[in-house]
Amino acid sequence: MISYVMETRRRGLFLGVVVLTLALLSGCAIQLVSSYDEKTDAAVTALQRKFESFFVKLEGLKVPPACGHEANKTFYDESKVDVSAIQVRAAAVPQNEITIEQAELLSQNLRLLEQLHELKGKTRCLSSDEIKPLRQAFISSLTAILKLELAKKRGQAK
Repeated sequence: MISYVMETRRRGLFLGVVVLTLALLSGCAIQLVSSYDEKTDAAVTALQRKFESFFVKLEGLKVPPACGHEANKTFYDESKVDVSAIQVRAAAVPQNEITIEQAELLSQNLRLLEQLHELKGKTRCLSSDEIKPLRQAFISSLTAILKLELAKKRGQAK
């Protein structure tokens, strides 16, 4: 009985190795992530431009209330909608967990940026020393999403 079980396992293992080898030799690709999404690429690129414009604007504004949170509420509201659209699109694509996670991190960072700006209130502007690392954080976050999408486009993210 034991030899029968062992023989069955060996045959199953052998068959599994043969199938895997044939699949690899035939060029059968196993895709672990979603395909490239042109709309996500475009939305993230547009959002990057919006963030860069925002930071450039803040660097030029040194006098309240123009540099305060309330004067920039439109930016935050529009950006929340843009990030939400990216999240919804990413969630609708099968095998897109990495992009979903990256979009969620982007959303969290936007909330934190707004909270920091609200703390400054109407009487203080974000300084250049504060803007520099904030800009870099958003560049890194948006670049990560774009790099993944472009790797998908080239077929390197499988």
